[in-house]
Amino acid sequence: MPPAHVVTLSVASDSDGTGRGPSDTTGMYQDDEHYLEKLGLMWAKDTRRPGGFAYRLDRLPAGYTGWVKPRGGDTKHVDRYLYGHPSGKHFRSNNEIYPHFKHLQDSAGSVGCPCTLCSAKKPTKKATSTSNSVSSASLSEISTYTAPTASSDPTKPAEPERIDPKFLQHLPQGRLTSDSPTPAQRRKQVDAEGTADLYRSLIDKLQAAGPESSISENVIDSMSPDWRAGNEMLHSLFAAWSDQPAYVPRLGEIVVFARNVLDEGLAWDKSAQTLRRINVQDSTWLDRPRWDVGIVAQTPEEPVSEEDVSRVSQQKRKNVTYSGFRIEPLSEPSSANKQHSKQHKYAPLHAIRPFAFWRECLGSGEDAKLPATLKHAMAVTSSLCIVGRYSFKGTWPHATLFARGLYLGPEMIMVGDLVRLLPKPGDQRGDSSTDVMVVTSIRLRFVDLDEASDDDYDNGETYVNCLHVCGRTFTLDPKRSFGGIAKSPATPGQRGAPQALTGYGTWFHVGDPNEEKGKLELPFQRVMGRLYEESAIRAWFTTPNAMPPPSSFQAVNPKPPEKAKILDLSQGFAAIKSAREYSVQHDTRIDRAAGKSWFWAETRIEQLDLHEINGRFVGTKDDDRTRKTMNSWRQALKVMDGKRGGVEAYHAARKQRQDDVKRRESASVPGTSWGLMAGGAQIDSTDQDETAEDNAEAHNVQSEDAMEVDDRQVSSARAGAADVIDLSAEDEDEDVSMID
Repeated sequence: MPPAHVVTLSVASDSDGTGRGPSDTTGMYQDDEHYLEKLGLMWAKDTRRPGGFAYRLDRLPAGYTGWVKPRGGDTKHVDRYLYGHPSGKHFRSNNEIYPHFKHLQDSAGSVGCPCTLCSAKKPTKKATSTSNSVSSASLSEISTYTAPTASSDPTKPAEPERIDPKFLQHLPQGRLTSDSPTPAQRRKQVDAEGTADLYRSLIDKLQAAGPESSISENVIDSMSPDWRAGNEMLHSLFAAWSDQPAYVPRLGEIVVFARNVLDEGLAWDKSAQTLRRINVQDSTWLDRPRWDVGIVAQTPEEPVSEEDVSRVSQQKRKNVTYSGFRIEPLSEPSSANKQHSKQHKYAPLHAIRPFAFWRECLGSGEDAKLPATLKHAMAVTSSLCIVGRYSFKGTWPHATLFARGLYLGPEMIMVGDLVRLLPKPGDQRGDSSTDVMVVTSIRLRFVDLDEASDDDYDNGETYVNCLHVCGRTFTLDPKRSFGGIAKSPATPGQRGAPQALTGYGTWFHVGDPNEEKGKLELPFQRVMGRLYEESAIRAWFTTPNAMPPPSSFQAVNPKPPEKAKILDLSQGFAAIKSAREYSVQHDTRIDRAAGKSWFWAETRIEQLDLHEINGRFVGTKDDDRTRKTMNSWRQALKVMDGKRGGVEAYHAARKQRQDDVKRRESASVPGTSWGLMAGGAQIDSTDQDETAEDNAEAHNVQSEDAMEVDDRQVSSARAGAADVIDLSAEDEDEDVSMID
C-alpha cells in the first residue's frame, strides 16, 4: 500500500513545561519524534478526524522533551520518558501523557488537569491509624466541613472540633481527602456475553508484577463456560491428531470432496492433468467426479488406515455414515443465507483432498465450472484463530502467549506438525517452496504494552501483538544451509530431520544442527500448510499400473510441466496464494482501509461464520447462548468451585427462577427449556435480570478476576484440567536463536 498522507496538527502556544530534562543523561538520548507521532494519532482519534491519514504534531508543547534509554545496551528494547512537567517528575507512557497534553490544548494551562502527575497527592507524613481511628492529617483536612469552635480567644487552647461520627465512618481511614477529580474507573473488560477478556486479564497481571518481575502462568480460563466444557475435549483432539498421519482431515478443516465417489476409485489422468473416477473392479476410466468444498463436521468412528487413501478398506465393518467423514458445504461468509450447509455428505477418505489441491481437482482454466462453495472457502483463506492457549510468560511491557494449535485459513496447524513454508516477500525463489519446518511452538507476542490503553473497549491506543510459529527448519536450497553453501546436510530420520522428507531431494539444516536452540521463528503468514506423507501423495497423483492409457479427454489444467515430479514441495503453492489474494479482496471482515490483510477470529465458528453445524445452531444463532444464560452458567461454575459468594448467588438465582416459573404458570405462558444448562453442569440456573446479576457478582466476588490463572486453590475438576495443559519447559520452546 502507498504510504498514507501525513497531516500535521498545530499545537497551542500555551504550556506549563519547565524545559528541565533528566538530571543524568548517561546512556540516554533525546527523541521527540515518537511522541509527535503517537500523540498526534491519539489526538486525531479523540477529535474524530477522518481516517486514511497519518497524523503527527508539529511540535511538543513548549518546555517538554522526549528521552530514550536502551535496556542493557539492547537497541531494540528501550524505555521512553517525557520530561518537562512542573512537578519535576516524568511521564512514562503515552497514556499518561495524553490527558495532560489534551488539557493544555483545551484549557491553555494545567489548572484542573486530571493527569496522573497533576492529580497526584502531595507527600505527607503518614500517621499510624487503626480501623477505629482517624489520622491527624485526616482531621485537619475535614475541619473545613465542620462548624467553627465556640471559643475565639487566642489565649485559650482551642477545643477539638466535634465531628459527626456518621461522617467519619465514610472517610478512608488514615488517608487524605482530595478535591482532585477522581480518575474514571475502567469498565469491566468483558465480551458481549459477559465473559472476562482472557488477554486483558493476563496483561493486567503482568503489569501488576512490575517491570522488575517476570510471570509464568498456566492459562486457566475457569470462568469461561466454553473453556470449562471444551478444554479437556480439545486436548484429547490434539493428542489424537498427533498420532494420525498428516493426510487425515481434522475436525473443522476445509477440504475438497467428491460427492459421487464411494466404491469407485480416483486416479490421476496425466494427459488431462486432473482426477477421474475409475472402476476398481475392471480397471476402466469413468468421468470426472462432482467436486464440492466444505468443512469437516465429524470424523470416522473407525480407525483410518493407509489403505483408505486409495479405496474403502476391506476392514471396514460399518457403512460410510460411521466409517467416513461428515462434510458440510461451506456457505458464504457474512451472509444470512446458509443453505449450502444443509447439503451435507458422508465421504470416504479416498474421496477427499486437502484444500491446497483444489486446482488439481476443480481445474484452473477460465472456463472451468467452479462450485460456489469454492469461492466461499477462498473468501476465508486469509483468516485465522488460535486454539489451545496454555501458557503465558513475560516481563512488563512484553509477553508471549503459547498455544497448541492454529486454524490458518483452511487447515489446522498444531505443535509437532511438519509444514511447508512460503518464501519471504520479494525472495528470488519466486513461486516455489524450498523450506519446511517442524513446528515446536506457536506464539502470540505482545509488545510495548506500556504504549497501549489499559481499556480495550475505549478509543485509546490498542496493544500490538504478532503471531509467530517457531521450529527446526530444513531447506532444499543449499545457499540457505547453515554455515555456508551445502555445509550442513540433513538426512531424513537423523538429528531431528523427519523421515517424511524422504524422496523430495537433498536437504540441509537452516539452523545449527548441534544447537538445541538453533530454531527459526517467523510470521504465521509464511506457513503454507502441512507436508503430506509420500504414500498419500503417490496415491493422489499417480495412475495405478493396472489402468490402461486414458482415452482422449480435454485437459483441465493446461500446459503441464514437461518433467512433473510426483513429490513436489511446491504443489498447491499457486492455489493457496491465489486463494489468499482472493480472500483479502472479498472477505468484508478484513479492515483493508486500515491496511489489514487478515481477519483474526476468536473461534473457528466465528472464523468461518458458521450458523449451524451437525444440525445444531451455534455461535450467535444459538438461542440458548444469551448473556443471561452465560451469566447463569458462570454462577453455576462458582458454585462448583466453591467461590465466595457463589452459593448465595446460586440460591438467589434459583429462587428467582422459581418465581418466574410461578409467574409464567399463572399467566399460562409456556416455560423456557434449560436442557443445555442441566446437561452441561447438572444444576439449576435462571434468566434473572442481567444488570442485577452483574451488580451481585461485583459485590460478592469483589476484586477477584473472573478469569483465573494458575490459581493454587482449585477444585478437583480444575486441578485435573490444569494437569492436562501443564507442559514442560521443553514443550514450551522458550528459546530461539534466529528470527527470519
